[in-house]
Amino acid sequence: MYEEESEIIGAHCTLLTPYKGYTEGTIVGDYGNTIVVRLDSGKEVVEYRDEVII
Repeated sequence: MYEEESEIIGAHCTLLTPYKGYTEGTIVGDYGNTIVVRLDSGKEVVEYRDEVII
């Protein structure tokens, strides 16, 4: 899995399924089908693109 350059990095997003009560975050990595989201809590989670509203 290699990180891709993407215009969505840095974009605000919302998780469709909350992670421990958190749904809001910022995209910090793009790996094609999956993206890395840094939640407002500081935790980074990997989500499929179709599980996130950008």
